Amino acid sequence: MNQQQFEAFMAAQIVAMEASGVEPAVWIERHSNTFRAAWEDSHTAEECAPANVLTLHPDPLVRAGIAASLRRHGGFEVFEEGPDRANEHGGRFDVVIADYAQAMRLAVAAWRRSDGSRGTARILVLATEDRETEIRRALEAGIHGYLLLGGPLGEFIEAVTALARGSRYLGPSVARRVADSLTRVSLTSREIDVLQLVVAGESNKAIARRLRIEVGTVKSHMKGILGKLNASSRTQAAAIAITQGIVEERMPIPTRVFSPRVPRVEPVAQPA
Repeated sequence: MNQQQFEAFMAAQIVAMEASGVEPAVWIERHSNTFRAAWEDSHTAEECAPANVLTLHPDPLVRAGIAASLRRHGGFEVFEEGPDRANEHGGRFDVVIADYAQAMRLAVAAWRRSDGSRGTARILVLATEDRETEIRRALEAGIHGYLLLGGPLGEFIEAVTALARGSRYLGPSVARRVADSLTRVSLTSREIDVLQLVVAGESNKAIARRLRIEVGTVKSHMKGILGKLNASSRTQAAAIAITQGIVEERMPIPTRVFSPRVPRVEPVAQPA
């Protein structure tokens, strides 16, 4: 008996009780065993029902591994197709597994269906790195689970199971990264802008030009950055920022673009 059948059963019992003229307390006492059996049967059926899991990871090998692991474990109905197949199953996926980029697209779209309502799927990110900026963006976007590739299989099964039951899940290294960010004084948006340019190899003067602020203001921001990151130098601050994923690692942007040097061509003397 599923939940819908249980509700229909209870509705029928209420009608029967009203028709009998027996007091509700007496009726419930007489049929308590029947009610208890129906309740347990409905919840047992609900717990045994497999969770529908859709994997959207772009890597076919990873996708195949996800599907094989979940099917071997049992308790999951796994779909490996793209999001265009969602409508074929009524959009009733319990868990969607994706890489960071695809998961963020789903989160931003909020899994909105054609009727404008939000879907029920809970999103699990399988990421390659535990970068702080990406984790924070994912959590702020409504991602329900975040896990690193390469971890124990049991941890992955635990994460999918937790999401299928309506909970959230963060892998151990991800949770540590979040905890570290909470214990550190947050950088301001301007400090992050300055730090991003420091990572790109820009000098204070170049940073000032790009951000259209005074050099003294850049130095003030750098002082705040060093203090918050507990760093003793710009180099150390940049290394911490990259390691913890506070900013993205980028190649230095040249301040000037030089035109290629054109070799000089000497005129050829004409014969007399």
